[in-house]
Amino acid sequence: MRSLFAGSMLVAWLAPTLAAAEPTALSAEAHARMMGLLRAYERQPTADDFTQLGPGARDALIEVALDEAELPLVRGRAAYALGWFPDEVSQRALLGLLARSDLSDLILRRAIDGLATGFGRDAVSAIAPYLDDERTAVRETAAAALGRVGGPAALRALRRRAGRETDDVVRETLAREIRRIEGSASND
Repeated sequence: MRSLFAGSMLVAWLAPTLAAAEPTALSAEAHARMMGLLRAYERQPTADDFTQLGPGARDALIEVALDEAELPLVRGRAAYALGWFPDEVSQRALLGLLARSDLSDLILRRAIDGLATGFGRDAVSAIAPYLDDERTAVRETAAAALGRVGGPAALRALRRRAGRETDDVVRETLAREIRRIEGSASND
């Protein structure tokens, strides 16, 4: 029941943005291609794969990311792919996913990656709280995402967590990403 309520709240939150954007439906053929890309095992789809589907790709990806009947792997891939459509609608959809307490780790981690990919430094404040998540894999994903994003705010967040992290793998990821940002800053 809580999941249904959270899903309907997310749809209600996104409705004004989706309506303003005048969503365009994908053709049946393009939708089938998109689902094939999201379910692919042999290769990792690219941004070009999704943009070639046409103007309705972003809205179709949002529908899949929100579809609780869909496999978490497919929903997570859809969330990540939204990062290749860096506009307000995609950003709101990704932030809405992050706001769901019932979201699986896999979808959450892919939504974090999608935010980092599409919104870079503008996503630091949304990603940084996940450095304190109770789940190790989520903390590791947040650290890696912030390292890719870079910048002073990401570096501060990574350093703050590094002093408190208890998991060896996450601690190594934090150290690697701190070095990455520091190295990038010295090359600027």
